[in-house]
Amino acid sequence: MQTKPLSSRQAAPKTYLFGCFFLQRDPERQTSSLRVNARRLAVAAGITFLIAYGLAASAGYLWLHQVRKIDQVSFSQVALFRWKKIRQGIAAQQFAKAKEGLTANDYQRAYVAFNSALRNDPDNVSGRLLFADFLQAAGAGDMAAKLLTDGLARAPGSRELIERTFDLLTATNRDRAALALLHGRLAPQFAGPNGSLLRTFEVLATLNADGPGKAHALLDQYSDLRKNQPAWPVVARVQWESQERLPAIDTLSAFIKAEPNNFAGYAQLVDYQAAAGSIHDARQTAELACTNFPKEIAPRILRIGTLAPTRADEVRPWEQATTTFLREFGNRPEAINMLGNLAGRKGWVPLARLMYEIGASRQQNSRSLALYYSDALMLNRKFKEAWQVLAELDLQTQDDSQFSLGLWQRQVVVATALGAHEDARETARRLATALERDPEKLEVCRQRFIQLGIPEAVAELTSPSLAVKTTAPKKS
Repeated sequence: MQTKPLSSRQAAPKTYLFGCFFLQRDPERQTSSLRVNARRLAVAAGITFLIAYGLAASAGYLWLHQVRKIDQVSFSQVALFRWKKIRQGIAAQQFAKAKEGLTANDYQRAYVAFNSALRNDPDNVSGRLLFADFLQAAGAGDMAAKLLTDGLARAPGSRELIERTFDLLTATNRDRAALALLHGRLAPQFAGPNGSLLRTFEVLATLNADGPGKAHALLDQYSDLRKNQPAWPVVARVQWESQERLPAIDTLSAFIKAEPNNFAGYAQLVDYQAAAGSIHDARQTAELACTNFPKEIAPRILRIGTLAPTRADEVRPWEQATTTFLREFGNRPEAINMLGNLAGRKGWVPLARLMYEIGASRQQNSRSLALYYSDALMLNRKFKEAWQVLAELDLQTQDDSQFSLGLWQRQVVVATALGAHEDARETARRLATALERDPEKLEVCRQRFIQLGIPEAVAELTSPSLAVKTTAPKKS
């Protein structure tokens, strides 16, 4: 039996990439062709993919933890490409940084962190509410309102978001915007679990925008609200403004018995009882609030307000309550601010001045305290002194500040009282320019000046297009 020589045997094909490719030689044609081993190629591709996938996931995880210092993201979330969870983890870290900025009074860092956090997790309702609180405290009410209404577009069923949004809108003269939102985007929600809450806010916004007549008609249409305890404060307000005073007081009395932990009900009831001449009942309600909220500032302020002396024998209890309050809470800036606000509304000039001096001596932001002091002076018809306080504030305030709007309205009133009609007109012109893009607020200011009988200001606010586009120079 003959065998072929070794040199004549077919040589083993050359392989490449771990056998995935090989050269197959045709001995007859003396040519070679590249062939593919599909099984080996699939195995090699799979192994290569796994190695690359592992490296990429590890690199991403290390980058988030070591470079970005974001500890809330796990390796499994990165490896499984759970982008939403990853963004939520990043947002959680940024919300924490925003809170750190607030604690350190680094408001710029807090603002940047809040913005970044909401971009990463726009569905985070609690974070959105916290950011809105920050914006409101900074005087950026317009931004806070937009932030909350944008949130409702993403989470229209969030009860907490509904409450906070409409509390802000109805408390800042944005009632038309509230009604547009209720009748538009949120209309389908009226048939859902938040229907009673939405109807309550509809009645409140209608009362603010269109008066008690339309609000009462709407309340009669929504008969369920009279039996719904959370709606009772709004029901009472409609009754009060419809001259149904005793039913309004009875409604609020029932409300604080049903919900004794809701301080707003006590404050509203005290206002109504005092306005109705029931000072003794108002004082009892304020004492009950202090009993139920023993460590809170607001009930104590409410009590001091009800103790306002009307006779000589009532001066000492009022002085004792004020002194005790300052001894217990005087080291807290918010307590000084709240007492200054009360003194301004009541016209207690010495106390308002004292709060202003305390705030200034502690180097806290005393601009609001200065405004309250000017309010007390105005109530006592000390317009020259009030003008001096307001003029000094005007020199220290940026024209684009939200604070300026309240300041200028007071300056218009004081200038008119002093007979300085040109100054009143100039300040009203500045006010009109600032409110040119907010017709709802402009109309509120215009109506206020109509009630006060200041035709110069009414004329400037009636024709905002005639107002100068550049801010007029300040009076020294």
